[in-house]
Amino acid sequence: MPQKFNVTLQAKLQELRTLAHMVEAFGATHELPERTTFIINLALDELITNVLIHGKFDEDVEPNIEVELGLKNKTAVLIVESNDVQFDPTADTNPDTASDLLARGVGGLGLHLIKAQVSRMSYEYVDGRNRLTLEYDAP
Repeated sequence: MPQKFNVTLQAKLQELRTLAHMVEAFGATHELPERTTFIINLALDELITNVLIHGKFDEDVEPNIEVELGLKNKTAVLIVESNDVQFDPTADTNPDTASDLLARGVGGLGLHLIKAQVSRMSYEYVDGRNRLTLEYDAP
């Protein structure tokens, strides 16, 4: 069995459903805990939606998102790359989690949720591409 898969997504939100099925199949094949598979899909949904809705692309550039999911020992390693303008999701977003829900500003909670669930997270901007690596240790 392959220890990883790579996929290049079209710039369409509908691609998330197919990707979620791929992650679930990978998780089942490699006996990942259901919780790990769920939080990986949650992270992918948030990250890819953010790129497609909020990402800024040069006029002559077609949006491109690549996803790699693999295993390194007992750690699930997720890499998401995109060719939008440089954006570091590991930067401190400081979302408001204390105010009344209706009084809060929009944004930041999705990344906050991702950061709360991941074991390690790193970002780099290489050759005009954002590369976010998320690692999830086996429980």
